[in-house]
Amino acid sequence: MYYVIQEKLFREENYENLIRTLERLELDYEIIKLQPNNDNIIIHTDRKDIFPFGAVRMAKIASKYKWNPGSFMNENHDYEVYSKYYGDNLLNADSKIMKVKDVTPHTSFFARPTKDTKAFTGRVFKDKDDWYFFIEKLKLNPNSILTDDTLVQVASVKNILNEIRFWIVKGKIITASVYNVGGNYCLSNFIDDDAYEFVNKMIKLFEVNDTFVMDICLTDNGYKIVECNCTNSAGFYKADMNKLIMALENPGKCICERAGI
Repeated sequence: MYYVIQEKLFREENYENLIRTLERLELDYEIIKLQPNNDNIIIHTDRKDIFPFGAVRMAKIASKYKWNPGSFMNENHDYEVYSKYYGDNLLNADSKIMKVKDVTPHTSFFARPTKDTKAFTGRVFKDKDDWYFFIEKLKLNPNSILTDDTLVQVASVKNILNEIRFWIVKGKIITASVYNVGGNYCLSNFIDDDAYEFVNKMIKLFEVNDTFVMDICLTDNGYKIVECNCTNSAGFYKADMNKLIMALENPGKCICERAGI
């Protein structure tokens, strides 16, 4: 495939790792810069077998230019959809879905958009003033897609011990990375078998798409799903980039990490 990569989207270390991997595998790529409010781009190839790495906007661009496979963003990247399958396995199974304008918090709470639009990153808000200040500031950003009618999920605050991202291709775990420990940004590949076993069980319940990422966390009640996101727009953390790219190149021949679990 030909890879189209949005400039400076990911943390510099991960960004460079992606480039090095593509060059080592002798795969063609191009780096582009997206202009605000403009989905017209110029790339230096006539190929259509393109896989983009970039912001959620790239899904719209991929569709516009008929790239294949293009973006794997679909209607399943929505909490309201996948929650029907994962149920109590979700960290925020107690979520209430409402419009931004209808959120009226009284104590600390967690909130995130129901869809993987990156309207804002899910986080804990300490009170209503914290929420209102955050939303009003976001609305002032000319590039923000947030509106009063954006659907968000609102849930109680949970105790999270660590967080792990899993990359899944054709029902198989390809690679994984810890990205948060004790509330602090921390990258590691030391992941216990219970985490892999949990994710494999979740895959059997529902697959968001042929490739997607699943973020899970360890809680006082075992492992839970934090959210599911689109592979094209997900940060890499400490993923094995060689395994990931090879799986995307040959999805029918990809090797499941820890297949025996």
